[in-house]
Amino acid sequence: MSPARFAYQYQTDGPTAVDRNRVPIDRGLLAGADEPLQALAEVARERPVWAQDLVHLTRAVYLADKMSLRATAEDGWSRQIDLSVQVQAPGIWAGPALGLLSRVAETLTADQWTISLRPGASAWPHQQRAVADTPVAEVALFSGGLDSFAYTAERSQVPAGDVLLVSYYEPQWKGQQDRALGAIRAVSRRTLRQLQASQQISVRRQKLEPSARTRGLLYVATAVYLAAAHDVPRVAIPENGQLALNAALTPARAAACSTRSVHPYTLSLLNQMIRSVGGSVAVVNPYLHLTKGEVCQRAIEAGLPQMTLTSTTLSCGRPPRSQPELHCGCCYPCLVRRSGLLASVRADDTSYAKDVWTLPGDVRAAADRRALHRWLDNPFNLRDLVTDMPLPNELDLAPLIDVVQRGRTELAQMFAQHGKPVRSSTR
Repeated sequence: MSPARFAYQYQTDGPTAVDRNRVPIDRGLLAGADEPLQALAEVARERPVWAQDLVHLTRAVYLADKMSLRATAEDGWSRQIDLSVQVQAPGIWAGPALGLLSRVAETLTADQWTISLRPGASAWPHQQRAVADTPVAEVALFSGGLDSFAYTAERSQVPAGDVLLVSYYEPQWKGQQDRALGAIRAVSRRTLRQLQASQQISVRRQKLEPSARTRGLLYVATAVYLAAAHDVPRVAIPENGQLALNAALTPARAAACSTRSVHPYTLSLLNQMIRSVGGSVAVVNPYLHLTKGEVCQRAIEAGLPQMTLTSTTLSCGRPPRSQPELHCGCCYPCLVRRSGLLASVRADDTSYAKDVWTLPGDVRAAADRRALHRWLDNPFNLRDLVTDMPLPNELDLAPLIDVVQRGRTELAQMFAQHGKPVRSSTR
């Protein structure tokens, strides 16, 4: 199988000789990405070059990912992608950093990535805007799901500098995301600023890959750039431990067949890469040791009305696009959401498109319910945690096993409430 070859161009002065056999992709394909980003990155000091390069590199990875169809791969999934990227300072990436970036991409997508660099990118110019009087004190990702909703609500009660939130921009879900943030602003004790970063690719007459394993990397890198510009020491990616570890429910969901963007191994590689280019920003998951139910409880304790958890947040992995409901009710994230709400507030009045509990077991929409039930029917141990994905050596594994077991208990209790008990959820 021949690799898909791409050249990411910051400048559009024509391809170099080495890139003539590559498909050109440029930053303009992410429509409207630069102006809102630079408006929030406006600071008095120079913005780190490595952080600007990181944005270009992850944009290039995301675009190459979306422009390479998995259907053309020999196994229908794993691809070979050869990518050349224009950056400002190729020298600082010439050591271990580029290899670490390739490992991140390979971990997320299960593809073979060959990434090379060439000079030619320009520094983003200062836009001569007034710098905000109140400094940015924190940077975090905000999707509008239950986890980021709870974390932002918690941090909104800490009287300090501004919180800068990085969100994805999806026209269909923008209103829901705005309502979620509006509910937090109503009780906030500090200013919440937001970047809705673009993920829309403006290409015509070209089919794009429907999977998007590198989308999370794009948003993390954007948040890291903003944190570096504002001299903020960390970026928070709040994700409950159940879904951050995302243990495979079946062998068919192992490794990159499940989302790994907040897995501890992925974050460890990212942090190693940032340190290797001289950066000091750390990417952390403050909710790694919490179950979904415990996250929901945090939101309540932060002062949010219970109804906002179900009426303003969006946690679905496959949101219906042609129905009024925002949650399908059948996917794994929807089931984890249900179990967390039942465990914390004893009720879930989310409007779901389908009632997963009344679906016959043999229909496709019940596949995640069946897989989850079988997974809960069997014991879970340390081997199950590390066989699918490695974990950083510095992590204490006992709390990770514990959060998975507590999450399994929440899920088992939900199944029991709906007349589908499981044999072994915590052994």
